[in-house]
Parts: sequence; C-alpha cells; structure tokens
Amino acid sequence: MAKLARALIGLGLALSLAACQALGATPPAEPVTLRFTYWGSPVEKEAIERMVRAFEAANPDIRVDARHYPNAEYLAQVSAMLASGDPPDVGYLFETHAAEWASQGKVLDLTDVFHSDPDLAARLPETYYYFAPGRTLGTSTASEIVLLFYNRAVFDRAGLPYPPARAEEAWTWDEFVAVARQLTVDVNGRHPGEPGFDPDQVQTYGVSFDKDFWYGYFPFIYSNGGAVVDEAGRQLLLDSPAAVEAVQRLADLMWVDGVMPTPERQSHLPASDALLQTGQLAMDIRGQWKLLDYASLQGLDLGVAVLPKFKEPRTVILGSPTVIFAGTRDRAAALKFYKFHNDPRAVDLYARGLWMPLQRDYYTNPDLIAAWLNNPAHPAEARTALVDYALCCVVRSPHYDVKNFGRITTEIIQPALDRVWAGQAAPAAALAEAVQAAAPLLAGRWDR
Repeated sequence: MAKLARALIGLGLALSLAACQALGATPPAEPVTLRFTYWGSPVEKEAIERMVRAFEAANPDIRVDARHYPNAEYLAQVSAMLASGDPPDVGYLFETHAAEWASQGKVLDLTDVFHSDPDLAARLPETYYYFAPGRTLGTSTASEIVLLFYNRAVFDRAGLPYPPARAEEAWTWDEFVAVARQLTVDVNGRHPGEPGFDPDQVQTYGVSFDKDFWYGYFPFIYSNGGAVVDEAGRQLLLDSPAAVEAVQRLADLMWVDGVMPTPERQSHLPASDALLQTGQLAMDIRGQWKLLDYASLQGLDLGVAVLPKFKEPRTVILGSPTVIFAGTRDRAAALKFYKFHNDPRAVDLYARGLWMPLQRDYYTNPDLIAAWLNNPAHPAEARTALVDYALCCVVRSPHYDVKNFGRITTEIIQPALDRVWAGQAAPAAALAEAVQAAAPLLAGRWDR
C-alpha cells in the first residue's frame, strides 16, 4: 500500500510538471540565500536588521541570513567559515586584513564592477581599498572623520563663543589651548595657571581626545605638516620634528596645560560621554560616529566643530570595508545586496549619526545633503563641520594603502604613545624607538 501511495504521488508531481511545461510556465524557483556577517553596537545591529528586511521586501527572490558577531570574535568566526569551505557571501572586514585577503583570492576583485557601475564609481575616491595597482576590493562601509564635539551649556556658562565649524576659521593650537584653560575649573573656581589651582580637584575639564586609538592623534601630525609614513610605505616618519611637536603638544594638554585628565586621573572618572553630558567636560575630540551615542544622551546640548589646527586644517578619513567573498553562492545577488546595504536611502544609520555617506552627491547636492543631515542627531553646524570639512581637509588613513599597518599601529605605535600619555617617556625618544621597531614590518603599499 505504501509503495502504491508513493507511486501515485510521484505520478501526480510528474503530471503537474508536465502541465506547467505545456502551458509554458516554470515551477517557482527557490529564493537565493545570502549570508551577511557584520559587527557593531546593539543600535547598529537593530539598524542592520531593518535594512535586511527592507532589502528582502524589495528583492523577494533573495533572502539574507544576517549574522552579527562581537568585534573581538568577528575575525575568528569568519576565518572558521572560510576554512570550512562555507564562507559568507558579503561581510564587514577589518582594514587590517582586507587587502591581504583580496590578494590571496579570498575576497572578490570588484575593479571592473566599480568601473562599469555609475553608482559605485561615484563613491568618494578617498574611501577605496586597493590590493594591487589599479585593483580594488571595494570601499569603506561608510565614510568616517574625526571632529571636535562640545557641550554648548559649558561654553555659555563661561561666556565663551563656540568652536568654529568652518575649516577656514579653525582655531590655531594656541587659541584652542587658551579656550581650554578658561573652560577648565577646579572646585574653587580656579583655572590652570592661576595661583591655588588644584589639579586633583577639577570640576570641569576643557578637553579630552581619544588617546587610545591612532585616529585621536594622527590628524594633528598631518595638520602640523608632518606625515605618519612615507609615500612608498617603506619608512615610518613619526620621528620628524613636525610629528614630535604635535605629539608633545597633545601630551602637554595633560601634563603642562592641565586642561585634560592624565591617564591615572581618567581611570577614576566616568567615560567621556558621561562627562560631556554632565558638563564635567567641555570639548571631546572623537570620531564622527559618536554622534549616534551623543544624540541619545538626555540633556546634552551638543555642538560639533572642526579640529584645531597647527599649520593647516586637517582630519583623517577612515572606515573598515565591506567585501564580497570569493566563495559567494550568487555573485549577482551578492552585488545587489552590497550596493543596497550602505545606501543612505535604505539605512538610517546615516541620519542617526553613525555613518557618513560614500557617494559624492551626498556632499554636493543640497537635497541629498538635507536627506542625511536634517534630523535631531546632527547639529545645525554639521553642514560645514562634516560635509565641507570632508571635502576640503581629509587625509586618507595609512591603513588603506600601507601593508602591515594595522599590526604596526597595534604593536608599535600605540604602545609608544601610551608611554608618552602616561608621562613615562618623552615624545622624541618614544617615537624614535617606534620608527626603528617598525622598519622590519614596512613592506610598501598595496596600490603600487
């Protein structure tokens, strides 16, 4: 009886298929399934999930298996997928590994696609990742720059004008330090340099910068006319007078000017977000992506400005890439998702402040500029402090081009600077040691 039933079922399926063929129809195809891997905060995860749902609604023939991994676990998870022969289709990738993986054939070469697709070709050239001369694996997931954030209420209380939001009006370093001194107040109302000022009882600090990551101090080296690495990617230049002076002046904020907490004092304080929110910090030099966090803080009247300058106004542009993996199950579907996942029309992380657009039109077309800036996350001065600043004054992070630079930053540059910030080493000596230690790792550029 069971054999007869199976035979009848098989006959029915065959007849149905024959009927479809006779009518010129084909059985509905199974949707393509893409695997997308990414990292990010809970807020970013929610936004990515919304983006995936929107993509699937617009592309009913494609399903996306989106897998979120903590930043610290991400590389191990993706490496395991590749080793098992079951890689993701599309995914974030650390800038420290992207070019190397592309050169090994683990990541697709998208050069021809970027040349032939007008939308992709219109992305900012500063965001391209190359893995060989003239060959690109794609671009950053988003544009990112470093800015000066401030609490308007602290400036109002001190009766001081807000920091400039235009590059051509950027404070000189001396002007910046003078304002930071006026904003730094101890519990007795005294400022650094005044008789009786108590550095152990500071009520409000004038400024803080992200000294734990290279993007907190690289912009000032460039602003002072210096460079981090030579054009050939063969020599670290951090021992130049311009670089040493910039690092010295940054360290002076803590140890001479008294306007920023030392690492020891900072270890006993809340995070800079909380300090800025409560008025215990006037200015904070951070990545533009902090807008997402600052916009969620109750009671913070936030302003945004360009960085102070030494010789020329400068900031850095940075951002890890999204890639299409060589083992993708469906190249056409993967490319469609690749283009969608960082389209400002599809992802609200631009309007919420985490990301800046990749497409040049979003920096030049008034309607498109308004589409990502006219919202509560972006202060009014973002039009000049983000858009104009990104067009005039960015320097590409060496991570885009220089081989082994992620390792050099993590293993050599940052430990050297940590000793400077802690007051344990003079900048000239620490940076000279870093230059010597980095020499064996400098192996040229990916794009040359």
